Amino acid sequence: MNFFKKKRFNLVLTTLLVLSLFLAIYIPSFAQPSRVKNVILLIGDGMGTEQVNLGRIHKGDSLYMDEFDYTGTASTYSADPGNKWVTDSAAAGTALATGVKTYAGAISVDLNQKPIETILEKAQKNKKSTGIVTTTRVTHATPACFASHNINRGNETEIAVDIIENKVDVILGGGKVNFIDKKDGGKRKDGRNLIEEAKNIGYKYIETKNDLKNIDDGKILGLFNNSHINYKLDRNSSVEPNLEEMTNKAIDILSKNNKGFFLMVEGGRIDHAAHGNDPGTMVNEVLDFDEAVKAAYEFAKKDKQTLVIVTADHETGGLSIGANDKYEYYPEVLKGQRKSIEYLSEIITISNYKAVIKDELGINDLTKKEESEITLALENKNKRDIFEILTNIMNTRSNTGWTSLAHTGVDVPVKAYGPNAELFSKHLDNTDINKLAILSMKLK
Repeated sequence: MNFFKKKRFNLVLTTLLVLSLFLAIYIPSFAQPSRVKNVILLIGDGMGTEQVNLGRIHKGDSLYMDEFDYTGTASTYSADPGNKWVTDSAAAGTALATGVKTYAGAISVDLNQKPIETILEKAQKNKKSTGIVTTTRVTHATPACFASHNINRGNETEIAVDIIENKVDVILGGGKVNFIDKKDGGKRKDGRNLIEEAKNIGYKYIETKNDLKNIDDGKILGLFNNSHINYKLDRNSSVEPNLEEMTNKAIDILSKNNKGFFLMVEGGRIDHAAHGNDPGTMVNEVLDFDEAVKAAYEFAKKDKQTLVIVTADHETGGLSIGANDKYEYYPEVLKGQRKSIEYLSEIITISNYKAVIKDELGINDLTKKEESEITLALENKNKRDIFEILTNIMNTRSNTGWTSLAHTGVDVPVKAYGPNAELFSKHLDNTDINKLAILSMKLK
């Protein structure tokens, strides 16, 4: 080799070595993600981009989830042979819990109704602690997908058995009704009291906010309502904990395991309020969820070994900020709401409706048409009509739009913070979220 060829060869070799070193230093996570000790997956049920945006507007400031370094989106379609494009929470929850798409109503079973191992179960096999926290019944579709297997999401008394038998370390939410027998006011028909059975295998049972404050270790079963935990607007804050309080407690307990933990946190009632097209109640649920995001974010900032993922299972309601061919929106209307429309529909009467609407919705300018509609519905004792009239009052005055009382097929936000968070900064499928979390924890 002559002098000039040798010099050129050495230059190329040096360039390749420098490039290899650069790739190894600056983008190792794309080729070989670093090991993550803990994963906290927060799911805003029904929380599309517009729900997040309305939360930001209502707060008048950025959300805690806006502090995250990386943002992406995720598709939500299922594998339902009937219509896959608009998912339900069970199929979407299964995708997030297992990385496998399935049919509507399936709780972590595949299209052949065979159980699929969940990320929570994989974490248990790797000696990590596990938890589920939710504002719904703990047996409801999303939390159920992480800790049980069933061919039908409606089999909540069966799901309750699974959750206890799977020995999830921390279980916090509502749904006491599915753990106790009918004779005791529950829904069980088998005579079993799963609360007592849980105690017998080492669980500490709690059912009030004060109980939650006074417990700091061990396996915990916390059921704070017979059904779902009340909406933020309706909650008895001296009895029912909020999502942030439950999340903080779960993190405190689970983080005692030096092998790490997996925790799923669900803001489940964003979806319920959106199903009712009740924007004031819904936006308060978004902010309640964001406080739980704060709890996870603050822990991860200090811990440095925790990956926090925020996403949704689907969007609900087809929310639009602005409607009716008008370039207008009046968020201050929603700030006057003090109780959910679901709650108001139960207490309103012909004699009190004007006072209730003024005091609890902040509306004191009912039209003659609205008064007539309310009076007629109350005379007919039609609570569904009352509900619709009250939501129409709030939506019309705020100019909030909805396209549906059901779910929609739009993409949902994905936000991530902590080690490997950059892996989530693109468009993903919902199944990818599961796979990347498992990859990050290196679960087998």
